Amino acid sequence: MKQHRYAKHHSVLRTCLILLLFQPACVMSVGVPDGWKMTDRFIGYRYELIPSATHGEDIKAAIRDKADDLFCFGWCQDSSLNKSIVGEVRCKTSAGNEMKSFLTSISKAIPGERKDDQANGFNAKQIIFRDYPDALIRLHFSHFKIVSPRRNTCFREEPHKCSNFYNEGEDSVSFRDR
Repeated sequence: MKQHRYAKHHSVLRTCLILLLFQPACVMSVGVPDGWKMTDRFIGYRYELIPSATHGEDIKAAIRDKADDLFCFGWCQDSSLNKSIVGEVRCKTSAGNEMKSFLTSISKAIPGERKDDQANGFNAKQIIFRDYPDALIRLHFSHFKIVSPRRNTCFREEPHKCSNFYNEGEDSVSFRDR
């Protein structure tokens, strides 16, 4: 019996189609290569910086300028609850770690109030970080923004916990949690 002249091409096309259909399953079984996931490339976190009241505006401007230099975005804001500066940052991982170091260095340079560590006269909780496992921050701006203190940005958990959540149990969940 004579084979149709396109039969060979149909066989090749059928094989290619089958391979294309199973290709996603092959990729999923191998996993996502390192560096392809968003969390491999980006870092996001919330912070609370407890400065003395006289340094607030200068510190917020310095935080914004450093974030802009590192091409990070996010926000910072005065918090009346702890007389602190709070905010969120999202950057490439290396820049985010550099921003964390910058925030930590600011906290070490600020003379604090005698709250937690009476022996040496500074507040041991001058900077608090909460890393987001998905690297996503809650408030997004096209640049790093200094937010008005009137805007409600508090969270259910520390840092920058809302005052009405201090009496609730830790197992409660909110859309603000990260």
